[in-house]
Amino acid sequence: MNQQILAVGTLILALGSYAGLGLFEPSDSSFIFVDVTRKAGISFLHKNSPSANKYVVETMGSGCGFLDFDADGHLDIILVNGGWTPGTDKSLSFDHFLYRNRGDGSFERVTASGIEANQYYGMGVAVGDYDNDGFDDLFLTHFGGPDLLYRNHGNGAFGNVTQAAGVGGDGRWSTSAAFLDYDNDGDLDLYVASYLDHSFENYEICRYASLVSYCKSPYNGVSDILYRNDGTGTFTDVSQEAGIALSSGKGMGVVPVDYNRDGMIDVYVANDSVDNFLFKNEGDGTFSEIGLLSGTARGENGEHQAGMGTVAADYNGDGFLDIGVTNFDREYLALYRNRGDGFFEDMSSRTGVQIPTRPYVGFGLAMMDADNDADLDLLVANGHVLDNAERVRTGATYRQPKVLLENAAARFQDVTSMRGKALKVPQVSRGLAWADYDNDGDLDVLVSNCGGSPQLLRNEGGNRNPWLQLRLVGKQSNRNGFGALVELQAGPRRLLGQVTSAGSYLAASDYRAHFGLGEYEGPLEVTVSWPSGVRDSLQNIQPRQLIVLKEGSTVTESRTFR
Repeated sequence: MNQQILAVGTLILALGSYAGLGLFEPSDSSFIFVDVTRKAGISFLHKNSPSANKYVVETMGSGCGFLDFDADGHLDIILVNGGWTPGTDKSLSFDHFLYRNRGDGSFERVTASGIEANQYYGMGVAVGDYDNDGFDDLFLTHFGGPDLLYRNHGNGAFGNVTQAAGVGGDGRWSTSAAFLDYDNDGDLDLYVASYLDHSFENYEICRYASLVSYCKSPYNGVSDILYRNDGTGTFTDVSQEAGIALSSGKGMGVVPVDYNRDGMIDVYVANDSVDNFLFKNEGDGTFSEIGLLSGTARGENGEHQAGMGTVAADYNGDGFLDIGVTNFDREYLALYRNRGDGFFEDMSSRTGVQIPTRPYVGFGLAMMDADNDADLDLLVANGHVLDNAERVRTGATYRQPKVLLENAAARFQDVTSMRGKALKVPQVSRGLAWADYDNDGDLDVLVSNCGGSPQLLRNEGGNRNPWLQLRLVGKQSNRNGFGALVELQAGPRRLLGQVTSAGSYLAASDYRAHFGLGEYEGPLEVTVSWPSGVRDSLQNIQPRQLIVLKEGSTVTESRTFR
C-alpha cells in the first residue's frame, strides 16, 4: 500500500466511516459456518411456554454451553430449557439436555446425567470446576425458583448440591453467571447477575400500539449476588460486604475481566436500560463500582442502552482487555476500547461496528478469531423480544439473522453474507457459546434460540491459518486457571488472552485459550500469568497444536493437528 492510499485511509478513519465506505478487504482465509445440528445428532427444542398474557420471561431465554464433563478432551454440550407459565400446560417436561461428544463430530444425549427435569424456568449456565477435582461442574440460573449447582461426580453423572453449597439464591430472577476467583485463594467463587423484581404474581399487562406485548418497564432492577467459595464445598453470600449489593441494576450479561492488569479479577455487568457496571476489585475482598467513571456505563452520547450480552478481549492487540456489549435495535453494539490508563472509549462508530448492528436486537456475543488471522472478530446472535414486532413497528422483525464482523487492523466489516447461509437464517437467538468442539484448530459456535431448536455451527476453513491452543491446569491457582492472562509472541506480533468460560449471554464457552497466528508458522513464545502470581514461560513452541500446561511450566500433554 503506497503513501497516498495510507493518507486517504487515515483521513477516512478520522471521519469514523472507514468500514462503511467499503474500503475494507476481508481476510484471504476462506471459511464458512455450516449448520451441522441435525447431522451431529442434536434434537433439543427450547420450550418457552408462550401465553396470552406475555410474561416477559417467555422471550428472554435460554442458555447453552460447552463443557468437558467426562474429561476425555472432547467438548460436550449443555442446553438449558425454559419452563411453565400460568395458563400453559404444566404437565409438559422441561428437561435440560446434556450431550456427550463422541469425538467423531457427533453427539449422543446423556439421559442418566443426574441433571433433573426443570421445576422452574431455566435461564443460563455457568461452567467451572469449583471443587478442583478435575471435572467440570454446572450452575444453572432460573426465574421463579432457586438456582441449582450440580457437582460432577466424575463418573458421568452430576449431583444436585445446591442446598448444601448454599447457592440457591433468594428467588430473584437470575440470568447470566460466572465462575471466577476474585480473591485469588485457589478456588472458584460465583457471580450471579440478577434482572428484574418480577414474578408471575406482580405481573402487569403491557401494550404497544394497542397490542399486548412483552415489556420490562413496570419492574425495578435488583442487585447481583457474589458467592465466596469457602473451600469446603460451601459458599457464603458476600454481596453486601464486597460492595456488590450496593448497586441495583438489571443484569443480563456478566464477564470477569482483569481490565487494569493488576492480577485481581474485576467484573463487568451489562444492564438493561440502566448504567452498566464495572466492579473494580480493590484486592481486599471489596469492589468499587466505576462504570460511569471508566466510560463503560453508557453509549458514546451518554445515553443508557439495553445491555444484553458482554465479552472482554483484546480486539486491537494493544495488550489490554476491551469490552463489547450487545444492545437493542436502533442502538448498536457498544465496543469499549481499554486505553490502559483505567478508562475506556466507545469506539463503535469509528471501528465500523455501529451501522451493521443498529437494525437488530443483539443478545449473545463472541469476540473470537474465527479465521485464525491473529485478530479477533465479532459474532452477534440477534432476535427481537417482541413476538409481534412486525405489527408494533414497521421494519421490525422477531426473527433476525446473525451478524459477523471481521476485524482488519482494528476496523470491522460486515461479512455475514460471505461466511455461510447458516448465519443469515432468521432466528430468535439468545445464548451464544464458542469452542473448538471438533478439535480441528478453529472455533465453532453454538447458538440457542428462544422457542426453537439450537444451531451448532461448524467452522469450515478457519484452520487454514496456523493456530495454538492452551489448556491450563492450576496447582496453586484454581484448577481451570480462570483469570490467568496468556500472552503469545508470534514473530513481531504479541497476542493476549484471558482464561474464562464466562461471557456472552446465558452461556459458557470453551475455556482453552485459542490463538490464530495469521501467516506465521514459526516458533512461539508463551507467557502465562497465573492468579497465584506464578509466571510461566514456554519457548520454541510449534504452531497447530493443543498444549496442556500445568502451573509451574510443566507441559503434561501436547497434541498436533495438521
